[in-house]
Amino acid sequence: MNTCKVGEYDNCVELVSGDFRIAVTQDFGPRVIGGFIGGGKNIFVVMPNKPMKNIDTGFKLRGGHRLWHSPEAAPRSYAPDNVPVKVTSTDEGIVFDCEPEALTGIKKTITISQGDENCFVLNHKLTNCGLWDVTLAPWALSMMAPGGMAVIPQGRDTTRNPYAMDRALTLWPYSKFNDYRLQYEDDYIFLKQDTKAKSPIKIGFYASDGWIAYVLNGTAFVKIIEFYDQNEVNYPDNGCNLESYSCKEFCEIETLAPLFQLAPQESCEHVEIWQAINGIPDIKTGADFDKYVLPKIKA
Repeated sequence: MNTCKVGEYDNCVELVSGDFRIAVTQDFGPRVIGGFIGGGKNIFVVMPNKPMKNIDTGFKLRGGHRLWHSPEAAPRSYAPDNVPVKVTSTDEGIVFDCEPEALTGIKKTITISQGDENCFVLNHKLTNCGLWDVTLAPWALSMMAPGGMAVIPQGRDTTRNPYAMDRALTLWPYSKFNDYRLQYEDDYIFLKQDTKAKSPIKIGFYASDGWIAYVLNGTAFVKIIEFYDQNEVNYPDNGCNLESYSCKEFCEIETLAPLFQLAPQESCEHVEIWQAINGIPDIKTGADFDKYVLPKIKA
């Protein structure tokens, strides 16, 4: 395994698939801190190594991609990931493993393998190492570099029963339906990142298409997930399997699995396929996305 440095973080494991290169930290995590498409700049934001404001658990944002468990609550969700990660090469891929969280008793593991060209497969695993049953959902959050735009497919089907609702948008208390960063298209919801924004915004959505994307500087980063029928499982956050958060420092694109009830020593998993698409023009409308990005998504 080759190692590299990303920002201030040394000792990162480097993985390559075609023109897509990622870097995973060994000194803390499990966390992917770097993503590079076609030799471009890091698609993830890298944050200073400082404790998060108003959180006294020792958690640090740091940037990159991390694994949490939903629904979000303080202090439970903010268990720190500040200790070294065990890295093991297996037939299934490279396993990034940590000790159970002292705060929650939950053990986090991310296994990464190479998929198709310009793709990686990330298996996010949560294990209940505590003494009691817990209910949670694996939650995969990617903190993207500023200046881009999240893309959420609406999955609108005009051939269905016109008298039955088919979509619901979830907003957090600090969010507004008319926020200028939101752009509603017939088939997509766009959430832009603006370094001049004065307040954050977060939205959630259930998308049967099973993917969320971020477009930036002529590239598209796509996270593809398996989705489950809402009538058969319970998703957290009012039934969301995709979420996006935008503030002046970064934009997050997030995917969620359904809620699991884990007995002691039981585990649950959530798989994302990461796809990198390079050489696209500036995406401003749904028509642009339909023409230059959608035909290339491997969902």
